[in-house]
Amino acid sequence: MQSLKALLEQRIGLTEEVTLASLPNFLEKFSQAIPFENLRIINQEASPLTKAELHEKILLRNEGGVCYELNTLLYYYLLEEGWNVTMLTACIYNQQENVWSATGNTHVTILLEHKGKKFIVDAGFGANIPLAPVPINGQAISTPNGLFRIKQQDRFYLLELNLANRDHNWRIGYRFSEANKITDVKQLEQIQKRIETDAASPFNKSPLLTKRTAAGLFTLTPTSFTEWSNGVAAKQTINEDTYHMMLKTKFNI
Repeated sequence: MQSLKALLEQRIGLTEEVTLASLPNFLEKFSQAIPFENLRIINQEASPLTKAELHEKILLRNEGGVCYELNTLLYYYLLEEGWNVTMLTACIYNQQENVWSATGNTHVTILLEHKGKKFIVDAGFGANIPLAPVPINGQAISTPNGLFRIKQQDRFYLLELNLANRDHNWRIGYRFSEANKITDVKQLEQIQKRIETDAASPFNKSPLLTKRTAAGLFTLTPTSFTEWSNGVAAKQTINEDTYHMMLKTKFNI
C-alpha cells in the first residue's frame, strides 16, 4: 500500500516540497481536491479516526470529511514531514444566533510552530478555510478566500475572517486556546460522537458539501447547488436526480 504522504500528494496533485512559503499552495490544492462533507454522518456510518482509517477513507476511497477528519489527516501528513504541529480543539461562533456553539469545543484545528513563530493551519473549516497559515501574532493575511487574522482576548485566541465578496466586516470564526491540546484519538472520538448525535450539531441534519475551485467555490445540498466564480454567486434549485449527479460530477463522490 502506498504511504499516506504519497497518496495525499497524488490526490491533490502536489509536485513540490512543502515549505512555509509553499503551504498556501498546498492548502489550496488540498481544498480543491478534498471536499468538506458530512455524508457519513447523515448516513449514520461512523468512520474511525485512526491514521489508518483516515488513510482508507480519504485517500483510498476518495471521500472527504469534516474538521476532525480533514485536519487530522493533514496533521498526520505534516507530522510525517517533520513539522512541529499540535491539534487543538476550538469552539465555533454561531453567526446566526450570535452565541458560541452549543456543542462546545468540537472544532479541530492545527497549531504549527516554525522558527519561533506560531500559526493556525486549518483545512476543515468548510467554506471559511483560510487557505494559508494564519499567524497568531495578530497579523492579517490575504488569500483567495478573503482576509484572516487572530486576535487574543483574555485567555483565548479568536480566529477572525472577512470572506472575499461575502463579508462586509470582520467576524469571529472560532476561539481556541493553546492549552486545549488533542493528545489521544479518544478525544477525537468524543468530538465525533457529539457532532454525530447532539441535537445542537448543524452537521447531523442534512447533507452538505463544499469544495474550493480555481475560480471560487462549490456548495451542494439536496435542494440547491451554488457556484461562486470570480466573486459572483450563481444558485440553482435542484432535484434528487441532479443532486446525485452533482455528487459525481462536481465532487467525485
